[in-house]
Amino acid sequence: MALATERAQTSRVALNVYGLRIRLEGWPEAIEAARLDFAWFESHEDGDDADLRVRVECREPDFDGFGEIGASFITPRNVVYQDGRRKIVDYFGRAVAVVDPEGHHVLFQGNDLSITHEAVYQLLVSRVGEHLEKIGLPRLHGLALSGREGAVVIMLPSGGGKTTLGLRALQDADVKLLSEDSALIDHRGSLHPFPLRIGVNATDAAKLPQGHVRRIERMELHPKFALEIAAFEDQIEREPQPLRHIVIGRRSLGLNATLDSLPRRAAMPTLFREAVVGVGVYQGMEWLLQHGMRDVVRQVHPALTRSRCCLAGLRRAKVWRMTVGRDHERNWATLRQLLD
Repeated sequence: MALATERAQTSRVALNVYGLRIRLEGWPEAIEAARLDFAWFESHEDGDDADLRVRVECREPDFDGFGEIGASFITPRNVVYQDGRRKIVDYFGRAVAVVDPEGHHVLFQGNDLSITHEAVYQLLVSRVGEHLEKIGLPRLHGLALSGREGAVVIMLPSGGGKTTLGLRALQDADVKLLSEDSALIDHRGSLHPFPLRIGVNATDAAKLPQGHVRRIERMELHPKFALEIAAFEDQIEREPQPLRHIVIGRRSLGLNATLDSLPRRAAMPTLFREAVVGVGVYQGMEWLLQHGMRDVVRQVHPALTRSRCCLAGLRRAKVWRMTVGRDHERNWATLRQLLD
């Protein structure tokens, strides 16, 4: 009976993100939350030959079992310890992740669902990002839409209205979504789809469609609402699209929205910040850094790959300055011109 109960309390999900095979198993609620985050990449494979295996246990973290280990470094989200080649990530006593020496197996322990789920989500985003870099598909931080001519990417600073524009775009049946936050750009300058859950601030929750919405508590930030992929799956662009328009946004206190042509060189600082450096893209230093300066040096090659991909996109794209005002409909009507 005990064995049957244990099996009933265990879930298993397989993901395949551009060739990275992931198996998630364990705590059903945590596994289901992660599945919803990455639902577009869910696989029907059994996951036995996965590149990354993640097990989540609903239990108090067993800190006593690790012994006396000094911290390697601290991030705003966690404290990282290195025990030989094994890594231990402590989410300030509320959850813990244990990474095997090869990095292929990760064990999470925690009994706070929100914290444990966020920790799993951060691991997956970081590992997926690392894989995408290796196959030449770096992430470009911006709202990416697909229109008649190809892809349009809108880059706004955090809180600049990118998500609001994305939600409005989903109301237009003729527009397809590549990614609300970080499309993938290849060496030819084409954008590939990378749809994840869409996080929306509580103040904008009223704009969300009915159904497929859940509240997400976060470690050090205010809660968000997540619009699940099932709510907009039919509007996801399946095929890579050539990058035709790069839109650099800025906020205004006025009501009007404007769109002005810029020379291509004007986009280079923004592309450097949002793609090459990746200021707005979650990197997960707790997962990337294991060997000090050797890991820092390893980031030179990804930076070169990002630069080449961005320059390829810039060569074929038109560049625009968009002033985003307080009137959301005017903002959308202005941006919509580039999608016709």
